Amino acid sequence: MDFKNFRLGLIVRSLLLSIFIFSSIYSSYKNEWYVTTVVSFLFSIVFLIEIIRYAEKYKRSLIEFLLSIKSRDFLSTSIDVSDKKTKDLLRTAYQTILGEFRNIRIDKEVQYHYLKTMIEHIKTALFSFDENGKIEFINITASELLEVYTNQNIQKIDSIDKNLFNLISNLKSGETDLIKIKIKDELLHLSLYVTEFKIQDKKIKLVSLQNIKQELEYQELESWQKLIRVLTHEIMNSVTPISSLSNAINETLDETNGDKTELSNLSDDDFNDIISSLKTIENRSKGLLKFVSSYKQLTRIPKPDFKEINLVELLNHCGTLLSQKIKETNINYRLLKDRDTIPCFADYDQIEQVIINLIINAIEAVQNQKEPEIKIEILSNHQNKPKIIINDNGKGIEPEEIDKIFIPFYTTKKEGSGIGLSLSRQIMRMHKGSLQVNSEIGKGTKFILEF
Repeated sequence: MDFKNFRLGLIVRSLLLSIFIFSSIYSSYKNEWYVTTVVSFLFSIVFLIEIIRYAEKYKRSLIEFLLSIKSRDFLSTSIDVSDKKTKDLLRTAYQTILGEFRNIRIDKEVQYHYLKTMIEHIKTALFSFDENGKIEFINITASELLEVYTNQNIQKIDSIDKNLFNLISNLKSGETDLIKIKIKDELLHLSLYVTEFKIQDKKIKLVSLQNIKQELEYQELESWQKLIRVLTHEIMNSVTPISSLSNAINETLDETNGDKTELSNLSDDDFNDIISSLKTIENRSKGLLKFVSSYKQLTRIPKPDFKEINLVELLNHCGTLLSQKIKETNINYRLLKDRDTIPCFADYDQIEQVIINLIINAIEAVQNQKEPEIKIEILSNHQNKPKIIINDNGKGIEPEEIDKIFIPFYTTKKEGSGIGLSLSRQIMRMHKGSLQVNSEIGKGTKFILEF
């Protein structure tokens, strides 16, 4: 029996089923209609099975359609439905949805290849691995550097350099570190950065490795050049007058025949000039000795003794130590904090030295202001990386001086060794932190310590 559409076919089958069920029930009440009862009952079963089979046929078509979408089978177009109208409707819907999915898949493929090309192009080594250490992704730069590949375990890095493997395993999300390793007889300075994320409840760690040896060598050369310029300037400032005055004394004491003049034969003016010159030589020699002593201090900073300290307590202590100096200069001194206890692993004495140096610099910066003000803020975040900001409303630092203030022995003060800020930054770096400065002429200066 051929039906024009599914609905009509279902109605006809249901109607016939109802008729035979009614016939079966009716004949069962007639004592002599045994054959009719049995036949009606059998036909009822047949049409019930036929309705189920008829519905199942469309159900199977829809299941096949949905499974083809799930398996991303965008090439199959067969729909086994005898009803032409329904078949056409299903095919139209099928083709429409498949077209959309095909476009989405093409876009994703294009984006994937675009992103992959970009990642392979960069010179930074990138790789990711799961909780079991299985490498999920690695670019060419990382493969060439570490000689590991996709689906291998990061345990293989242990055979290359144990310290590198331990660092990769132990670094947490958002942390960065530097390591010096030797690979293929080449010494590398690697900067590591780690990010952790989840994909479908799967924890992934992404690691970037960048060889900064060339940058470090350039920075080192530039630092040496700056340091040599400062050293030359300071030494020449001391040696030039010493040499000049020593030569003048020799000329004063020399006679025309080459013998030395007796001091008793010198005039009062010459004698006074010699005494004055010797005092100047002594002062310049002491200044040079102090300069060398400061350099010695800069190059012999002890390693930090890391302990858990309360930065709020430390800042209160520094304020107490300098309270008399602050009162004498009528400074509006304020300490702002978001809570009373902000823990940090650091060397108490070294960080105290840094903060005191920065506060003293701020006091000197605001001493000529009508309403001098120093504001210290201490902030903490969810990653337990505190930040201390020391603000002053002094005249500010000239833009051309900003890059020089951290150079050893460079100073704009009449009294000062020029190592305070350099020493402070070096201490912060030894704590794996940083010391930065922001300044604007006429508005003041801000020093930022990040741990």
